[in-house]
Amino acid sequence: MMVDGTYAKMWISHGIFYFVYKEIYEIDGSMAKTIVSERLQLQNENSYPIFCDLRGVTTAQKQARDYLAIEGGNLTKALALLVEDELAMKVARLYVKASEPPYPTRIFTDRDKALSFLQDYIK
Repeated sequence: MMVDGTYAKMWISHGIFYFVYKEIYEIDGSMAKTIVSERLQLQNENSYPIFCDLRGVTTAQKQARDYLAIEGGNLTKALALLVEDELAMKVARLYVKASEPPYPTRIFTDRDKALSFLQDYIK
């Protein structure tokens, strides 16, 4: 079942939670709260490895990044971030390094490699 959320499309398939952002110029704090709330509602108290396609997002305010890193990490076994290009990869690496997530996190420009990384974290 795919859920067309306010800012992303979400679904669970073969033990992986898919989260694909819609085209968003800038995520703010209010948007971050909605994003996390909708994801956790769909997860229904179950932890999953998460595939997060960030290619539709241009930027995020610091408050939003912090909220997504802390509250957004709930019920996350592992996180694969898919970005557009090497520049986005560098920005995402800085974000991940600063937020120090307590679960395995990797950044990819290749969808298949991102999904392969998550296979080890499926129940």
